[in-house]
Amino acid sequence: MIDFIFSELGTNNIQAITMEVEGESPQIFHKYTMEEVEQIVDGNNRVCHKVDDPYAVHYCHIGGRTKTFMVSMVGVDRTKVKALLVFHHDTSFWNPKGLHFIVLNVKAGTTPICHYLPNDQILIFPSKEATNKAI
Repeated sequence: MIDFIFSELGTNNIQAITMEVEGESPQIFHKYTMEEVEQIVDGNNRVCHKVDDPYAVHYCHIGGRTKTFMVSMVGVDRTKVKALLVFHHDTSFWNPKGLHFIVLNVKAGTTPICHYLPNDQILIFPSKEATNKAI
């Protein structure tokens, strides 16, 4: 997985982040109050999704040009969460029958799409100090 990421991003100077939770496991249907929003990357990245497998297997893919933010929130139960919010600029290459387009009643490529990454996913991107040398 690491070799794939290095070759796809063109550098071995990378950062990897995921959701951070302080307290109980985050409840998806709790109400949260946003405390801070910080942009952490603008450009290409890779997202790695945990695959349902007895081994540590991830499916990694490009999300296209994105802006990614770390959103600090506090739940009604006082659980503190730092969640990753991904803003996709171009959705024209996505499956036009995808659930997000149906739910939002929009067509692929007509509007940007934002979403949070679930807590079992990893966002990998070139660090700000990356030399952009190919491996």
